[in-house]
Amino acid sequence: MSLLIMSKLKYVFLFITSILLISFSNASEEKIPMHTITDLAGHKISVPNQPNHIACLEVLCYQKLFMLGESPRISQMVMTNAPWMEITNPAVKKIPKVIGEANIEELLARKTELIFYRYNAEQVAAMYARAGIPALYSQPLTKQSETAEEFLEGQRQAIRLFANALNTQQAHEKAEAWIKYHDDKVAFVKSSLSNLPTKEKLRVYYLRGPDALSTQGRGSNTFWYGELAGADMVTKRQGAMMGKGAITMEDMIRLDPQVIFVGRQYPVSLVTTDPRWQQISAVKHHRVYAMPDGVFFWDGGLEGVLLMEYEAKTLYPKLFNDLDLKTEFRDFYQRFYHYALSDAESEKLLSGVSPAGTRINLMNN
Repeated sequence: MSLLIMSKLKYVFLFITSILLISFSNASEEKIPMHTITDLAGHKISVPNQPNHIACLEVLCYQKLFMLGESPRISQMVMTNAPWMEITNPAVKKIPKVIGEANIEELLARKTELIFYRYNAEQVAAMYARAGIPALYSQPLTKQSETAEEFLEGQRQAIRLFANALNTQQAHEKAEAWIKYHDDKVAFVKSSLSNLPTKEKLRVYYLRGPDALSTQGRGSNTFWYGELAGADMVTKRQGAMMGKGAITMEDMIRLDPQVIFVGRQYPVSLVTTDPRWQQISAVKHHRVYAMPDGVFFWDGGLEGVLLMEYEAKTLYPKLFNDLDLKTEFRDFYQRFYHYALSDAESEKLLSGVSPAGTRINLMNN
């Protein structure tokens, strides 16, 4: 056989081989089971059934996947320093962390099959779509809640979104268990406060940090869980403030909160040692509290129900004589994280400190 014929046969063979490989690849892709769900920005997205490489590019994602029993699927997550994250799941230390925006090349290199995100819904969704990675807007912030019930429904929708995306029986069962638990606790607190006159509700300020005048408005977890706990949240008088924002010292004096809760592991000394705050009722009457934080900060995520109980008990102890917060904490952590808090750990959590007994926000965020 001539060399010319052999050469032509070689190219024909390579051409046919390449076509077969492409066809096989496309067939393999077509066999990947997909299902369509609607995210919290209203986008209809086709996602893989039971994805194994998930990028948590918003801060509340890890806690939800951990609670749903699916944290081993996380291939990348946003850096955070919530105090009880690592002790409840030491494996979280090995998950690669993202600071700032994620790198598309890195997402592709990690074979990312699904992304949960929050910021810049339309722009970010388009960027991930161009990369061929399904992405879900996963925090209930597309529409600010006007009522407590709207807020509560947003919490239900958020956890169900994760369960629907994961598409496992375990995830669906755990999501519904959390929703029932959550609704039952809300009903208990509301019932206990049913005879509290509006005029007797205490004025409350939530200090988000990192400075004393940074707070959260009507669109936040701390606002609505505070209102559900019977607090008269002073930021409702701040007009347009919805999410994170700041107020002036003049407004603080005018609002004059009777109780201040300090969140995100910041020290109560932000107000108790500042001469400007000495005329504020909460400081004068020593009612400034270091709010606990858990697997995520209590200003977001699944432990908002514990925040509600903690504030209700702190504000109106006589109405909640039978509410043992340490028991509530232990029950929640065992039930949803499968972690048994010791008596000492329960006391630390209630006191607002980390497992190491410290209270500090290393990221200053």
